[in-house]
Amino acid sequence: MASSDPSRPATGYPFVPNGIHYPPPPPGTAYPYQAPPPQPANPYYYNTNQPYPNQRATLLRRLIAALIIVTVIFFTILFIVWLVIRPHLPEFRVTSLSVSSFNVSSSSSSVSGNWNARFQVYNPNKLKISYGDIQSSIYYKSEFLSQTRIPPFKQAKKNVTDINAEYGAMGSYIAGRAVNQINGDKGRGSVSFNLKIVADAVYRVGGFRARRRLLRVFCDDLAVGFSGNGGSGNLTGGARRCKVYS
Repeated sequence: MASSDPSRPATGYPFVPNGIHYPPPPPGTAYPYQAPPPQPANPYYYNTNQPYPNQRATLLRRLIAALIIVTVIFFTILFIVWLVIRPHLPEFRVTSLSVSSFNVSSSSSSVSGNWNARFQVYNPNKLKISYGDIQSSIYYKSEFLSQTRIPPFKQAKKNVTDINAEYGAMGSYIAGRAVNQINGDKGRGSVSFNLKIVADAVYRVGGFRARRRLLRVFCDDLAVGFSGNGGSGNLTGGARRCKVYS
């Protein structure tokens, strides 16, 4: 057999240099050759697994947000309008009160007479007011004497309206104590009466009803002066402002 020539290139696989065989590296030993560098990620790779936004849920959230904004704006405007045109109670004054044919009977504990009252009503609002179902009563202290109805009327804003009320009593019963007090007051030249008005008031903005109130008007201690034993008298001390409640 011919001897091998070391200068001759090796052929076959695997190549054993100089005919020397080396044992394989033990298990767990690192790879003797350098690892290839990591490859860069492909910039053109598109992840088809990305979730799409739910268009229906997005639209619903936008609608709810828009509804909330519109509601807040609406109530803000409504509150500003209410501050500007919020209704105030009208003002009532008694400008005159006259009595005729006034007579008090001690024997029958009764009173007769005719009263004529004139009221001045002022509307301080920027709203129109409609008055309906108006009832008015006249008293001596807490003793009821007579009642009447006043025709309904309307008031424009910042308007002053005069209304009249006529009361009549013919032999109306009153307590004996009241008879004695009236006779005593009349002998001193003055008898005081109380007037009361109850009315249904509707506030309006244009053609729309803004608010409705039940007004209660009290005009107290209206002194009517009498001369001697006559049965006629008139209000003394000028016009009197009434108290208005709702």
